[in-house]
Amino acid sequence: MAVPAGVGLPPPTQDGPSREGADLDDPLTVYLVTAAPGEAVWERFGHNGIWIHDARTGEDVFWEWGLFSFSQTGFIPRLLRGTMLYSMGGRYLSSMMEIYRAQERDVWAQELALTPVQEAELNRFVRVNALPENRDYIYDYYRDNCSTRVRDALDVVLGGRIRSSFEGVPTGRSWRWHTRRLLRPDPMAELGIQILMGSPTDDSIDAWQEMFLPMQLRAHLSSLTVPDGSGGERPLVVRETVLLDGTLGPPPSEPANRFPLMVIVGILLALWTAFLARSAAGSPAWRRVLGGWLVAWEGLLGLVGLVMILGWLFTDHVFWYWNQNILQTNPILLAVPAMALPLLRGREPGPRLRSLLRWVRAIALGAVVLKLLPGFTQDNWGIIALVLPTHLMLARAFPLTDGDGS
Repeated sequence: MAVPAGVGLPPPTQDGPSREGADLDDPLTVYLVTAAPGEAVWERFGHNGIWIHDARTGEDVFWEWGLFSFSQTGFIPRLLRGTMLYSMGGRYLSSMMEIYRAQERDVWAQELALTPVQEAELNRFVRVNALPENRDYIYDYYRDNCSTRVRDALDVVLGGRIRSSFEGVPTGRSWRWHTRRLLRPDPMAELGIQILMGSPTDDSIDAWQEMFLPMQLRAHLSSLTVPDGSGGERPLVVRETVLLDGTLGPPPSEPANRFPLMVIVGILLALWTAFLARSAAGSPAWRRVLGGWLVAWEGLLGLVGLVMILGWLFTDHVFWYWNQNILQTNPILLAVPAMALPLLRGREPGPRLRSLLRWVRAIALGAVVLKLLPGFTQDNWGIIALVLPTHLMLARAFPLTDGDGS
């Protein structure tokens, strides 16, 4: 099928796969298509696929590994367990371009200098992979996603050239660094993910691993060379063509420094807690407000901690593991709402609440102590700054009648 208006096939070049006599000798031309990040959270990491043009039939098929449906059977349980079922498949390039045009995203096509044998092998590979018995796979947002599948398919036909060239090449970046960078336009989504992502997310990644991002795969392949058939080397990317020039602009080049803001918000929350405690000392009405704050804030933190624990024990979200934020979002905080019932009735709470909050303070301070030890390098100072001040203040807030604290 012809591509839509404004999106044309680049003319043949001497360096690229020639279409002269294509119906007999070399009918296929292969492109890596990369779409820049979109506006929805699940579009923030970009997308890519393999476009195969067949000069014999005129078909332009876009093969991708990022297909899923919110309505699929068991979507929510699979999402919670970390066993999301994704699929691969092909569609006419024109239909994909219409989607990207509506989303106003930039799209590039890189013509790849594959041999006729490699092109035919890749064409067979994607068509076999698209069969119903082969197309589904368990998605991993960092290690097995739409981009790593494209990388691996190209690596197969290139005889492992991509992996051998980029594995072990340091980038100075981590999974978390890229996640924070690309979620920069969505601060609340970034905060939620940063709370749940554990220490494995801070591992340094090499260039091979960094290709989990379509934009990084595009960038790295631009520097790759392959044998030219005459004993020399040639660039894998013959040339790059802009298929769509969107209006969203480039993705952020680095994460936002939110630490100062989190310090300020953490202090304000602590001051708010201190104000409520002082006001509640002589007022049943303010005690009810303080009780409501305890139920909402500490209950929320307890629920987050419970989600973490359940994620470690019962899911395959391996990047949640070894999460030091559990010391701030401790599941034992779920006991606070029950112990705060007297406050909600305008009365002084019992001594058990104060004892519990002291334990919470001690555990939360343990996160700071861990930072002094080797190996505890999780990038979570911002979360500590946001949550710890309120833990410290609450541990001093009771009993309300005499203002005693320790």
